[in-house]
Amino acid sequence: MEMKKIDWFLLYVTIVIGITCLRLSNGYPLELVQFLNGFVELAENMITYFGLTKIYQILQQIPIKWILLLTEGFEFAVGFLILFLFRPQWEQGTMLLLKKGGMVIKTGIALYVMLFAIICIFIYSVVGLPIGTLFLLLQHIAISLGYIPIAVFFGYLLLQQFQIKGEIYLYYMIGTFVMLLFKNVSLIGGAFLFFVFPVLALGVDMLLFIYHFIYQCSFPVEFQEEKKFNRDKIRDIIKKDMERR
Repeated sequence: MEMKKIDWFLLYVTIVIGITCLRLSNGYPLELVQFLNGFVELAENMITYFGLTKIYQILQQIPIKWILLLTEGFEFAVGFLILFLFRPQWEQGTMLLLKKGGMVIKTGIALYVMLFAIICIFIYSVVGLPIGTLFLLLQHIAISLGYIPIAVFFGYLLLQQFQIKGEIYLYYMIGTFVMLLFKNVSLIGGAFLFFVFPVLALGVDMLLFIYHFIYQCSFPVEFQEEKKFNRDKIRDIIKKDMERR
């Protein structure tokens, strides 16, 4: 891995965080507050329509930190399972972050802005409300999947600083913890949660699709496990050699 590419990647992320923090420091725009209030009202109407009022009241009595902990734990478990089932694909997603960091961010920003505009257009129209909700759900699923290679990427970079070689699952666990810390950092946590990580996730998803299905090429995995020493095979070779003698 070339350090220059990491430097460019960190520079991109720093610029994104800086712009977002400057935007948030002046308070949330009135249009954004009204837009989010619309989602709250929509959720309340759906809860009433499906008769989930009692469940909602029970959840209100649970401290928010425990709900967030359970949510993060569930996402971690699902992500771990998906990583186990589709490991080669997410290895390629991590390599895209390592090799094509700038392209990932540019693609992610373009997709983020485009999806945000499309969802706003459909949500604000009565006829397009179901379509906007569907787009919102698909976006959330895509971002959740994109978090997997991002977590592996952060875990790999962190352990590399200490010259520690590990397994991809170890990188994922450590990277997930690092992402959780970023999300909960005061002042900049919102920037990571609502912009930086979703941009990276969408960029990885799109480039992974392009490189796999259109270009049909892959990158060599830098953190791939080395083949283990097969003692039984070596023992058989020695026995055969002794028998010949």
